[in-house]
Amino acid sequence: MRLSASLQELPTFSTSDPLEIESDPTRPLRPLQRDGPASFSKERPSPRTPTKRKRLIRATICIISLASFFILCYFFSGYFGSFFSRGDSEYSVILDCGSTGTRVYVYEWSMVKSDKGRPNFPIAIKSLPEIPLKPTNSKRGRAYQRMETEPGFDKLVRNESGLKSAISPLLSWAEKQIPQHAHRNTPLFLYATGGVRKLPAPDSDWILNKAWGILKNSSFSCTRDHIKIITGMEEAYYGWIALNHHKGMLANPNPNSISTFGSLDLGGSSLQVTFETEKPAQDDTRVTLRIGSVTHQLTAYSLSGYGLNDAFDKSVAHLVKILGNVNQVSGKIQIKHPCLHTGYKEDYTCSYCNPIKSQGGIAVELIGTPNWDECATLAKISVNGSNWDNSTSGGVDCNSQPCALTNNLPRPNGHFYAISGFYVVFKFFNLTPDATLTEVLEKGRDFCAKPWDVAKASVAPQPFIQQYCFRAPYITSLLREGLQIQDSQVVIGSGSVTWTLGVAILEAGQALSSRFDLQGYNRLLESPRWVWVLFFMSVVLVVCAAFCVGKWLPRSFRKPFYYLPLFRQNTASGSVRSAVTNPFKLHLWSPISSGEKLPLSPTISESGPQPFGTAHSLSGTVSLTELSNLSGVSHSYSAGSLGQMQYAINGNWNPSRGQTTLQSRRSQSREDLSSSLAELHLAKV
Repeated sequence: MRLSASLQELPTFSTSDPLEIESDPTRPLRPLQRDGPASFSKERPSPRTPTKRKRLIRATICIISLASFFILCYFFSGYFGSFFSRGDSEYSVILDCGSTGTRVYVYEWSMVKSDKGRPNFPIAIKSLPEIPLKPTNSKRGRAYQRMETEPGFDKLVRNESGLKSAISPLLSWAEKQIPQHAHRNTPLFLYATGGVRKLPAPDSDWILNKAWGILKNSSFSCTRDHIKIITGMEEAYYGWIALNHHKGMLANPNPNSISTFGSLDLGGSSLQVTFETEKPAQDDTRVTLRIGSVTHQLTAYSLSGYGLNDAFDKSVAHLVKILGNVNQVSGKIQIKHPCLHTGYKEDYTCSYCNPIKSQGGIAVELIGTPNWDECATLAKISVNGSNWDNSTSGGVDCNSQPCALTNNLPRPNGHFYAISGFYVVFKFFNLTPDATLTEVLEKGRDFCAKPWDVAKASVAPQPFIQQYCFRAPYITSLLREGLQIQDSQVVIGSGSVTWTLGVAILEAGQALSSRFDLQGYNRLLESPRWVWVLFFMSVVLVVCAAFCVGKWLPRSFRKPFYYLPLFRQNTASGSVRSAVTNPFKLHLWSPISSGEKLPLSPTISESGPQPFGTAHSLSGTVSLTELSNLSGVSHSYSAGSLGQMQYAINGNWNPSRGQTTLQSRRSQSREDLSSSLAELHLAKV
């Protein structure tokens, strides 16, 4: 049926034949429409089409919101990815190619939340295996529990089979320490130090290329740039990181004090010195290390020729220079050494005896003639750098300045841990780290007084037993005179601290920072509440983006799509409204009759409230009820406010009765209109 646009000119209804509807249920019902011009009724104006400017603003806000949301998602993926990955172990394998041999170190690391003992350092790392290695020989007395092969790489030049024999056992041992599923993702490094650094470039390149040919076929992840010779400064730098990580001093949050320890890393060929300064150095020794929110200004340098083996070699070279004589029978140089035991007689190759070291050493024969005072003096000569530096004119007094430091190197200051070679000497004499240097000298004197056979049998089999008589006075003179470090400033460190630990820490940090910005997340790791703040911000951005695109959120609250109109039933006592029962139980609002007038709604005459829907129909006559919630105001009602409605009518429809009812309602509307005008006129008067 159709309604006219105005009650003043209300035409008759056009109806559909009920039989036709029943015979063809698939035929769509014709909606209630209005004809003619629209009246000035309380119709809601149609929504206006957004202008291009508004569309542009909405699109811009939407793009910004979505971009911010995706940035936050990327941020959260890094944070929560790192959070859920905490506790997952990863591994590193490092080969230390020194002058005395090649060692392998396996480290296991994972990301953990910072604690009070290590405030801003999120990496936990340990060396494998945790259980000390069982030596193959019960009498073997090495200071370190590690897998090692001999000799050093510098003794294996042009010896490809020897090089393979030195590397292969180390790889096999490392494979047993790491789960097989992790082999492919475990990085493998080979770093050569002082022994290979002294070789000519063609020899060192040959060694590295042959080592790469062996390592690239291993089960670990190894690239060519993982195989290299590190400088003395790098070795010192790694040693300092390893020491302070072991002591829990990295990333100290107090910027007004220096609470880290200096590192004295004594190897076989060189000595690495590293310490922190308040102000950065203005020379080549300056190194800057940033961990978390803390920056460390370091001074690091390496003293070549001050390792344990090179120092003894310099003592032999000094004796060759002043005491050597040629044995005409064997053609060897016989050297009587005051730091060797009675009865000791062995051949030795002296590298420092040849002014041109690249051409190899000179073969000598060492004979033991022990003399403790002369041995201590010879150790001081080896420490004094002016005796071995051709650029230095005249001797340097070790009592007035650190005679091991040449070329104006910064003087060490602060508290130090002496590691590696220093620990080896203390371990050899069964001294604890709390022992003093004076106790080392006493142990050395007693050991030197023993004949060679007795001294050799008094300790477990190990390399360089004959040199410890020299090493005791040498490390004492190196600390006291060569570096001028007081006994109270130095502590002998643990044997578990080596520069390879520093390499593993830096590699772990680099792998971690490649996944997300470690420094950027540092404060979030400490204060996770900011993560939740940003999370709620991202939710707000998503809601804003959705609102700008469709504006569906406010519209859904303003006018639900499942809105169902209200009906009323005319009775003798008046017009009583009752909401039609919703079969879907979606009652959003239900006004209560209190005498006020509401907008026009279709009602059913002589029939009770009945639910309607797909399987329901309406019977009876349809009438229009005048409803308004305003009084004292003139209105013109329009049937167009009813919208478009469809009705399926069962039974016979009486057009005349419907028309009569609608005309009656029209008259009532005119009377109300006149009454309203009269009231307004009286109010003005």
